[in-house]
Amino acid sequence: MQWFSRNLRKVILVGLFWFACLLPACSTITPPSPTPAVPTIVAAAVMTVATAGLTGMSATLAPTATGTAGPTDTPLPISTATATARTPSPTPTSTPADSPTPPPTQTPLPTRTPIPAPTAIPILPIGEVPGHLGSEVTVAGQVVATAGFASGYKFTLDDGSGQVTLLMWSNVYDDCWDAPTLNLGATVRATGMVGQYEGEWEVAPDFGGDIKVTAVGTLPPAQAIGSLGDYMGQRVTITGQIGRVEGTSNGAKLFVADESGEIVVFIWNNTLDRIENNQALGVPGTRVQVVGYVQEYRSNREIVPALPYDVTVLP
Repeated sequence: MQWFSRNLRKVILVGLFWFACLLPACSTITPPSPTPAVPTIVAAAVMTVATAGLTGMSATLAPTATGTAGPTDTPLPISTATATARTPSPTPTSTPADSPTPPPTQTPLPTRTPIPAPTAIPILPIGEVPGHLGSEVTVAGQVVATAGFASGYKFTLDDGSGQVTLLMWSNVYDDCWDAPTLNLGATVRATGMVGQYEGEWEVAPDFGGDIKVTAVGTLPPAQAIGSLGDYMGQRVTITGQIGRVEGTSNGAKLFVADESGEIVVFIWNNTLDRIENNQALGVPGTRVQVVGYVQEYRSNREIVPALPYDVTVLP
């Protein structure tokens, strides 16, 4: 309500002010009334009221002037010269001159490691073999007898203190590098297990390398076939030509002849299979050399080679 009364007063004062201002203009157009004193008094009153109203209005309307600080000028940025340091160009590195290649160092030859001397294997005198039944021993002696059987070969060794049979099964014989020279008269060193068979002491090697021939024997002298009757039971060498061949269930018969006569050479299958170039033995006319004992079988004289290398096919 107070706000309405105050504003109404302001409106009345403003209207009186404008009325006072327009009154002179109206007096110019319209001739003043005969009583000039009234307008003058009225005008003066209006002016007084207007002046007072304006004064009050100005006091009411005019707000107290509050000093408002003007906007602070934003300082222009100081142009800062960006000092970009110039990166100096790298000094070119001079390429060093090629160094002379040193001559290759000669690699010293490896020092040859001396081969240690083989350890001497103790040799058991054959006469002491019976005391080592079931043990492995090494014996040495000369071959004084040879014999073949269905599953291998036997060599009788003698060292002066006794005799023992060197038993070589077929697979051991085939594995023995010294088999070609393992024959009568050769000196042999052998390692094997001691056993006994039918009262006979044996040394049985497990591998062919367990037998070494240290001295080779010699072949018996050659004899003419027609004179073999004088050498019954003896070991001889003959040379002749195969005339014919007969096969049996356990071997083969070769009829070998020379200028003096003919004789049967009987070869057991176990030995026949191991003769080098044995196919030629079946061809009549093949020349052979045979070593064996002269014996008689069913009133017929014959030679029986004991080992595969007792038969040689000649060129």
